[in-house]
Amino acid sequence: MRKIMIGGLLALALAGITTCSNNPVQPVQVDRPFQPQPTVTIPPVTAPSGVIAEGRVLPAEHVSLAFEMPGTVAEILVAEGDMVTEGQALARLDTRDLVLQVEQAQVSLDQAQADYDKLLEGATPEQVAAAEAEIARAEGSLQATQFGVTQADIAAAQADLASARASLAELQAGPKNPDIQSAQAVVDQSRANLQSQRNALSQTKSNAELQLTQAANALRNAQDEYSRIYWDNRDKERLPGDLPQELIDAEAAALRAVDDSEAAFQQAELSFEQARQAELTGIENAEAQLRDAEARLESLLSPADADAIAAAQAQVANAQARLAQLTGGEREGNIAAAEAGVASAQANLDEINATPSDATLAGALARIKGAEVSLKQAELAFEKAMLLSPITGTVAELNLKVGEVSTGSADALVIADLSSWKIETEDLTELDVVKVREGDQVIITFDAIDDFELPGTVTTIKPIGENRQGDIVYSVTITPNSWDDRLRWNMTASVRIGE
Repeated sequence: MRKIMIGGLLALALAGITTCSNNPVQPVQVDRPFQPQPTVTIPPVTAPSGVIAEGRVLPAEHVSLAFEMPGTVAEILVAEGDMVTEGQALARLDTRDLVLQVEQAQVSLDQAQADYDKLLEGATPEQVAAAEAEIARAEGSLQATQFGVTQADIAAAQADLASARASLAELQAGPKNPDIQSAQAVVDQSRANLQSQRNALSQTKSNAELQLTQAANALRNAQDEYSRIYWDNRDKERLPGDLPQELIDAEAAALRAVDDSEAAFQQAELSFEQARQAELTGIENAEAQLRDAEARLESLLSPADADAIAAAQAQVANAQARLAQLTGGEREGNIAAAEAGVASAQANLDEINATPSDATLAGALARIKGAEVSLKQAELAFEKAMLLSPITGTVAELNLKVGEVSTGSADALVIADLSSWKIETEDLTELDVVKVREGDQVIITFDAIDDFELPGTVTTIKPIGENRQGDIVYSVTITPNSWDDRLRWNMTASVRIGE
């Protein structure tokens, strides 16, 4: 029974779906041959201990790479056939906008940090100098005792006393209920927004996950249809006469359907990854807003600063003394008023030099945290614009051009370690695989080279079988003991396991 070797991509995708709720989806590694390579299931040999299977030549290790984000290709740093090392840069997208985003995020972080440092440092030298000058002015007033008193002076002093008492009462009473209610409303709204973000982004991610599953199913269906048409045409080609054009067209259309399904699957995978990242970012931002709102509410609910109350009390005393001076006309009143002015100026200086409250510092720290998150997001986007090699090997395939727009859905490069090779077979049925053990000796022959054999060893047997058109088959990897430079990637091999 003939079978087509299509499904590695689908198996990897479905494996990723089972863990997508907790782990990010990794890019699917598509191991596609350059041309469809049929694998024929060889009937078991009659000898009780020998197994014959068909496989293909593969590098010991190879990976397919694609950009994690769309963008314009700005630079290609390798060519097909180049040797590359692990971590080496292969290609780069246009990063001009991303660089500006990183710089803007860094500026925002620096500003938030500077605001926090300013709180810790206290008043500036200029502010301290102004407060000290006010003390000097008050001390000068203490010496002034020879001013006439008018009704306007008394009225102004009475107004100053009423204003000072009102300010002191406002500080002692604490924040007004409307201010507290407004701050509480912002906290409640921030909490509701956080929950809404969690629900909405989770639903978006679930929808993307469902679309990814549907795309995987569509890809599998397209592959099955192409396999059916392909082998039907091969059977008809053995009959006399040419293969009808409509059958040739049907095969080509089926292959295009497979390609379209693969592209749709990769786009669905990208959409899922974007939804997962958006969920993380949205929740982090909403949590930062909630922390900021809670810090502001806590600041309102905190009792008035002792230095501020002392300053207000000094202003009341100053106003009382000034009024007594004007109404009593005694020198002692003038002196008391001047002394109160000195006390008020001193209290103002003490307030300037006082350390900020815990609530104020908490709000500044929350703004720093939000700026750090924004910077990390910008740096991550910049890193995704560079394609790096995860292994040391050779550039086997390059599908990029400078100036073209990369969607991030198609394979950009294929990197392979061509220093060692393996033979992989996937047509061993459950009746045959029970006769095979790791370490079994193997004789390998190749369709492309007559009268040529290589010895080898069974190195791995995949523990789980796959259903291939009604048969349960197992993948077996064979490592040749030697090699021949005439052999190439995806050549067909026949292996005889055991004697």
